[in-house]
Amino acid sequence: MKRIKWIRETNETLLDLIFGCLIWSTLAEIIGLLIVSDRLSYTIGIVLGTVVAVGMSISMEKGLEKCLHMSRVKGQWGMTVRSIFRWLIMLAVVWAGLRFDAISFPGVLLGIIGLKIAALLHMYTNTYVTKKLRKEGR
Repeated sequence: MKRIKWIRETNETLLDLIFGCLIWSTLAEIIGLLIVSDRLSYTIGIVLGTVVAVGMSISMEKGLEKCLHMSRVKGQWGMTVRSIFRWLIMLAVVWAGLRFDAISFPGVLLGIIGLKIAALLHMYTNTYVTKKLRKEGR
């Protein structure tokens, strides 16, 4: 019940981004497992990158919601600080992918790129996934 309530109350665009990231990561995981030799490292990288991508989308939505209710100067400053914070977290995870053998760097990159792919797939995830889960549309 809590999940259904969360899906109905959450911003539709945020849901589209989250579902798009998960769909992309699932496809990248399936294809990657057929290609890579170190499957555990690749899976850890994909999962870590996907968590960062989903976290970044949630952070953007919460930041926009909060900063839209501020004055112009405070809102710009708040969004700038949040953006820098997101970049630092992303860079830390990418650095971890480069530094540690247990985390696949290509997997991390593919997971993080999932946010961009999700933005491109927004129209399709909205039509075929989000609206179906929210019981809206056709």
